[in-house]
Amino acid sequence: MEDEELKFQRGDLDSVMAAHPHVALWVKDFEAKYGSRPYYYGPLDRDARKIQPMNLIYITKEPIFVHMYRPVDADGSEGQTLWFGLEPQLTDEEENIRRTLIEVLLQEAPSAPSFTTDDEFENILSGMIDRYTILDSEARNATRRQGRMWEVLGMDDKRIIVTKEQRDRLRYIIIRDLIRNGPLEPLLSDEMLEDIHSVGLKHVHMDHKVFGMVTSNIRFRERDLLARYLRAMSERIGRPVSDNKPIIDGALLDGSRINIIFSDDVSMLGPSFTIRKFAEETISVTQLIKWGTMSAQVAAYIWICLEYGMSVLVSGETASGKTTTLNAILPFIDHNVKIYSAEDTPEVKVRHKIWQRLVTRDSKNEESRVEMFDLLKAALRSRPRYIIIGEIRGVEGATAFQAMQTGHPVIATFHASSIVKMIQRFTGDPINVPIRFFDNLNFAIFQEVVEAPGGGIARRI
Repeated sequence: MEDEELKFQRGDLDSVMAAHPHVALWVKDFEAKYGSRPYYYGPLDRDARKIQPMNLIYITKEPIFVHMYRPVDADGSEGQTLWFGLEPQLTDEEENIRRTLIEVLLQEAPSAPSFTTDDEFENILSGMIDRYTILDSEARNATRRQGRMWEVLGMDDKRIIVTKEQRDRLRYIIIRDLIRNGPLEPLLSDEMLEDIHSVGLKHVHMDHKVFGMVTSNIRFRERDLLARYLRAMSERIGRPVSDNKPIIDGALLDGSRINIIFSDDVSMLGPSFTIRKFAEETISVTQLIKWGTMSAQVAAYIWICLEYGMSVLVSGETASGKTTTLNAILPFIDHNVKIYSAEDTPEVKVRHKIWQRLVTRDSKNEESRVEMFDLLKAALRSRPRYIIIGEIRGVEGATAFQAMQTGHPVIATFHASSIVKMIQRFTGDPINVPIRFFDNLNFAIFQEVVEAPGGGIARRI
């Protein structure tokens, strides 16, 4: 992001437009329609909410930009906040070239080099795109084998003539659709988004860290397209969705958590999904102190507790930042000990060298199914220093307290907004932990969402 900030200085929208034709086209159309020009902000920060009226463009991951706009009515009242994802678009001619290239790439895939990571796959795919296209400037000066004779011999030049700008756009779209996140790429590239909500064919809505709830220009226009996309995404993350199993939870490749509700008879307005985005890098305790989420004294207290092997629950309401806080405090544990984590969806980020990371496994076959309860039973035989549970929801809560009783400290997240509600949930169905067992829990952290000074939201312990 630092390189991008140096490349385009704040306020210099002209340079952005010169480097990115799709941004230039968007700005010109916007000016013609609304009579105002957006301000280029650069990488977004929380001070951006001070800019009024709201009409700014910020960079996420080049070549993707975001335009934030809040229209003002004639009476001075403000409308809903709009989020426009700006990414390269293909013309009809370029779309035909894309289809042809995809066919060629699929034909050549068996002979392509093997790969183990998405980055390697991206480099291979990018090289193949270069190999099967030729720039118009090169084509004018090259002797190309074309014609029926060369075609019969299988030696004709099949490269497609494109401009440099066309090749860049084609490269972006092909890699976006085959490796990354397809039409959701602009959303998932924006680190300022917390939750992404899609219901049927409606426009996607998001919870923004700076501007609150916003409405995007991204939507699925056909149910079949939406259904195919969700099937492909669920298969990619190893949790295939279907009419027989319409609800699944999983993790995307970047660590974001996704919940899909697929079947029309369950999700009445059409297939829907929610994505909880997580920062690419773990947020540190010092950053939480800087934001005011916790005080330095609270952080020091947690440090002492974890250093001496005490059990803790990080509790709060939905989207209160429980997992973020849990990940931030894990470095307080001695780095020379074994950590054992058990999760439904992999969200915990542990920096320790000895980390046994396990996740549950769904299966129609009961013998093949691995549930949280099974993982926690296995933990008791693994001799970890700490057992980390991504989230306690059901009967595994009783096993967590049994682990505490046997001398295995536990760290977990839990949905409850107060100590009273936490005890009520633990002692009731389906967890059923006897209240006399609660002295095994050393302390709990309660986190909540509050309105931040100057607008927006903040998390507080």
